[in-house]
Amino acid sequence: MLRRLGVGVLALAAVALVAMSPVGLQGQGGPILLGGVGPLSEPGAAESGAEMRMAMELAVDELNAQGGVLGREVRLQFEDTRGLPEEGAAAMNRLADAGAVGVAGEFHSAVAKAEIEVANVRKLPFVIAEAWSDSLTAAQYPYVFRIAPAVSLFYTKVADWIRAAGFKNVVAIYELTDFGIDVDRVLKTELTSKPNLYGERIQYTSVGVERTVPDFTPQLLQFKAQNPDLVVNIVTGTGGYLIVKQAAEVGLATTRSTAMLAVSTSILQPEFWETAGEAGLFTITKRGFHPLLGATPAIQQFQRAFEERYGRTPTFAAMEAYDAIKVLAAAIEQAGSTDPDAIVAALEQIEYDGVLGTIYFSTQREPAYMYHQWPGIRAVLIQYTEVGQKPDDAHMIWPLYLKP
Repeated sequence: MLRRLGVGVLALAAVALVAMSPVGLQGQGGPILLGGVGPLSEPGAAESGAEMRMAMELAVDELNAQGGVLGREVRLQFEDTRGLPEEGAAAMNRLADAGAVGVAGEFHSAVAKAEIEVANVRKLPFVIAEAWSDSLTAAQYPYVFRIAPAVSLFYTKVADWIRAAGFKNVVAIYELTDFGIDVDRVLKTELTSKPNLYGERIQYTSVGVERTVPDFTPQLLQFKAQNPDLVVNIVTGTGGYLIVKQAAEVGLATTRSTAMLAVSTSILQPEFWETAGEAGLFTITKRGFHPLLGATPAIQQFQRAFEERYGRTPTFAAMEAYDAIKVLAAAIEQAGSTDPDAIVAALEQIEYDGVLGTIYFSTQREPAYMYHQWPGIRAVLIQYTEVGQKPDDAHMIWPLYLKP
């Protein structure tokens, strides 16, 4: 049963072992080990994975500075999943073998899909931070929870903007992963079943690609011949950057007649500008937060701490990763135990005031993806108006915002 609407504001096999607690922090049973998973190297979206690890390290250090969890030091072991399902499964097994009592993270849905199988078998509570495929929570595994929105929750709202903006000839290039296929499915269903603002039928054409290929010009040239008014770029990591750059090089987008909507969270990273350069100007992207919607004290404090420590502005993927660790810690405190079933029971009852809002998890089973899903994150679309612009400074185009 859905209790209430959350207050969302809005977005080696390398191992990092973090234990930066105050000297003298003690507790019966020794340290509590939490796991983190995400891509730190290619072919995964390494920039996003690195940022998620930064946020988790910050969360753990803050927990220890405040006395730990159950009076015990908290440690983080972060595993590099490289954007590969088999690496994700292996990482989860390593964490279970190491004695982790809960895991947070993952960026790629295809990797998380392998990870939830291990979490279910090993009885390892897993709070997914930034993997969006409907299938993850639709599996309805008792040990799997998610802070990131399900694709269907978020992209129906993106489709609302596409219709409201009056687009009628939409093309999409999507990665052949669980995430990409899900987004393509939702947009195709939503856009072809309802007219745009002017009552016109929307034409939607899409093509699937491998996200790790370096050249997307054949598909982009094919799209150019169709004279679209919107290109939707549904490719994560470096591939998403290259599509923006190559679309500009072939004269497809962004132009006066054709907009570019690039939906990967990676587009919020500084590395986007390093690859795309001036081609990134006027790119539209998505996130779960914008200062115009209200920068709460929690967001301000997190952003300040993150920027002071790492010298970069956090995206909402970092916010999700940070909140995922804090939610796990709060559930352990609430349970008074590191027993996995006690943690699951606590997560099902939790109402945690995090950076992104008041986080709780639905136990509703219809639609299937709502089980253990946080419904509260906002759908925000922004457009870059200067080269090198930070997401907070970009122009918010959806939802509409009128100054009083």
